[in-house]
Amino acid sequence: MELYRKTLLAVMALGFAWGGTPAWADECGPVPEAPAVVDGKTATMDELVANSQAVKAFIAAADDWLDCNEAFVQSDAFKKLSTAEQQRRLDLNSRLLDERNAIGDRFNEQVAAWKEAHPE
Repeated sequence: MELYRKTLLAVMALGFAWGGTPAWADECGPVPEAPAVVDGKTATMDELVANSQAVKAFIAAADDWLDCNEAFVQSDAFKKLSTAEQQRRLDLNSRLLDERNAIGDRFNEQVAAWKEAHPE
């Protein structure tokens, strides 16, 4: 996993360099995006299982990004950023942490709704 992450970051760094993305963006890669959570009342078991896997993958990716960002915030590279860029990075961290913490609850609510809709 670590080799994959380093390779991904290296490839993304090249892409960011060509695309004009802020210098800090290649440190941890793009901020992971949360998947939509299925509606437990209408979802099939297969959809619920697939959604569970997507939620777990997002949480793992968010944890990796948050760990990387925590290290980056302590670095000299972060300290060289403008105050606005530093705040932007901290805001991204905060939003991702909130989403990471909330998605499990939202998914569990939909599992409960699925169980209610499929009593067996």
